[in-house]
Amino acid sequence: MLYPDPGHINGFYLGQFLGMLGWRPGQAGHPLTYLDPDSEVGLDTLAALLLPHLDALGEAQEAALARTWAFALHEFDDRDLGWFLLGRLPEPPRHPRAFLAGLGRRLFPGGLPAPDPHARRLDRPQDSLFELLPPHSPRRTP
Repeated sequence: MLYPDPGHINGFYLGQFLGMLGWRPGQAGHPLTYLDPDSEVGLDTLAALLLPHLDALGEAQEAALARTWAFALHEFDDRDLGWFLLGRLPEPPRHPRAFLAGLGRRLFPGGLPAPDPHARRLDRPQDSLFELLPPHSPRRTP
């Protein structure tokens, strides 16, 4: 799937990325079962588990995730944030914005991009972060 446009964001990308942790509702015995997402230790643990997945993303995927993350922190309300995180962690964070901000600082130590006030919000659950490809560039002939 190509970018819908180069400046789009999709709140479902947050949940899809956290889904890389592998926890599913009703699953017992998963290491995340005992994790407190509101604690510093919990955030450090989540970041350590997610970093390999972040590193495996392509450039287009990482850019879309970072752009969505930054936009979400500034523009989504707690209800929206909670919705996109629903079912991704055994214990939902009590303060979704603080949770995402803390996790974002750990995953993006260089900082998140400035939120684009002109970003196009396309919250489409059928779109997958993992299928994003950069726009095609014109081929040059030698």
